[in-house]
Amino acid sequence: MLNPINRRRWPVNSLGVLRDALRARAIDIEPFLIAAGIEPALLDQPGGEVAATAELAVIAACLRLPGLGEGFGLEVGPRYRLAAYGVWGFALLASPTMRSALTLGLEYQDLTFSIMPISFVSAGGDDALVFDDAAAPPALQRFMVERDLTAALRISADLWDQSADCRAVSFRFPAPADPRPYERAFGCPLHFGAPVNAVYYAAGVLDRPLPQANPVLAALHVEACHQRLRSLRGEDAFIETVTAAILARPGHFPGMEEVAAQLGLSSRSLRRRLEDSGIGYRDLVARLRQDLACAMLRETGLGVEAVAERLGYAETASFTHAFRRWTGDSPGRFARKRHQ
Repeated sequence: MLNPINRRRWPVNSLGVLRDALRARAIDIEPFLIAAGIEPALLDQPGGEVAATAELAVIAACLRLPGLGEGFGLEVGPRYRLAAYGVWGFALLASPTMRSALTLGLEYQDLTFSIMPISFVSAGGDDALVFDDAAAPPALQRFMVERDLTAALRISADLWDQSADCRAVSFRFPAPADPRPYERAFGCPLHFGAPVNAVYYAAGVLDRPLPQANPVLAALHVEACHQRLRSLRGEDAFIETVTAAILARPGHFPGMEEVAAQLGLSSRSLRRRLEDSGIGYRDLVARLRQDLACAMLRETGLGVEAVAERLGYAETASFTHAFRRWTGDSPGRFARKRHQ
């Protein structure tokens, strides 16, 4: 269940997506930001957040422009790549199947940018994501449905690393005068004036393994990420964003330059922002590795050499030395004590 909209805040990433869609139409978002009390520079600040109600005010104002009514959400939704969702997107990426990704994603709906409660149902041999627009402001309902359903397909495509394999899509609103933009956006049979807004998948499709799935490491990354995020949540939202970028590829710990590029920052800016949050990049990577190492040794039965390899160490001796520094114990002794 989503928290009330007036209690929700989220990263500025969503407004950044809207800004890009407006730019494609040669429209400047700044006047709408200012009118909603949002400093335009905030959109370029990593870790920046806005009240959900303020973003909705910006959207409502934009939709009053000529030509930005019906169908505009179809242009915005596909721009929501997994990276825009931060830790929520990482959690989905780490899941073994699309079904498990959807189940986890819906459990943490408050980490998304949707104001519509989303449910996952199975009926008549199909699986469906259902979007309830009943509580959305009437002026925003069509846009939100267009945006969030196309965003759902974009997320599915990112997870599958191919086009979203959906069977059909339905909308509660009536058929548009020109259905071709909808046909291009969804590429599957469409049903307007339906009882629900939903994306339908054929039975069994959601149980296919995701391309980056690793049954052991994925589960460990998700758990370690959740544990770390719970502790980081009170520190700084920017650290949460960097953590998600570091853990985005199981078994790979990128250098600071790679993470900075992924976040659209210079290495100097990333270093300065982390220092402002009270931690260096190497220290952040080290404690993430420590969490994962302890979890793998405790829960998987993997040998020390295998754990070192999965944590990106070229030599087992380097991992053993680092583990002693973290815990005061050797990884082998740590594993034996946990299984005694």
